[in-house]
Amino acid sequence: MDELLSFFREKPEMLVTILSGFLLPIGLVWLNNYYNLRGKSREQELDLEYSSKKEIQRSEKEIYASLSKILFDVQQLHVALSGTCVDSNCITDAVKKFDTDVNKCHEEISKNLLHMPSSVINEIYRFYSKISDLKISLREFNDTKNFSMAHVCVYDYATEIAETLIDIQEKLLEGKNELKKKFNKTEQQIMKYCCGSKPPKELLEQYLTLLRELKPTVSDVEIERIRNRWGKYKSS
Repeated sequence: MDELLSFFREKPEMLVTILSGFLLPIGLVWLNNYYNLRGKSREQELDLEYSSKKEIQRSEKEIYASLSKILFDVQQLHVALSGTCVDSNCITDAVKKFDTDVNKCHEEISKNLLHMPSSVINEIYRFYSKISDLKISLREFNDTKNFSMAHVCVYDYATEIAETLIDIQEKLLEGKNELKKKFNKTEQQIMKYCCGSKPPKELLEQYLTLLRELKPTVSDVEIERIRNRWGKYKSS
């Protein structure tokens, strides 16, 4: 043992050579394993990131499709209430069918909210709030036997519901540069007229008068906002 130690003292380069020959392969194996594990970990991160993006995109499509379906149901409600609506059964039956159709979309929307940012969720609840306001207003017109105002009421709320849907679509496209280039908010305004031509001016004025009676808290600003939303009528 002493001789071996003496040998290495006299020739330390031999010790370096031996240790290098022994440690270098181990070091290379360790480095190789380290980078392999790191590479696999990064691949898993990328796969997870890709899967998350795909899941978010799928959720966005499901939500937008469901909300668009509800707007279509509002359009069908307007059709059902247009023409002859002379008793409570007309509004009651139409709203019952509307609820049945809309409820089919609720579950699809709720289970996809997890992936949505707060700004989108807020707009979705604003969308639902308008649906609730529409149903309450229809019930009030039904209770006061103003059946002929039902389709006017739906037309009014449909424009707001469509505006909210356009806002949701715009928020869903944030950060998606290619898709956003194809999105033209002005061109989307046609959605506001999903219920066809606006009712005659005299029906609008009658609707606003009844609205003041049914909802005394409605402000002049809100009344003016409704008029502006409907647009100008041609001079007779």
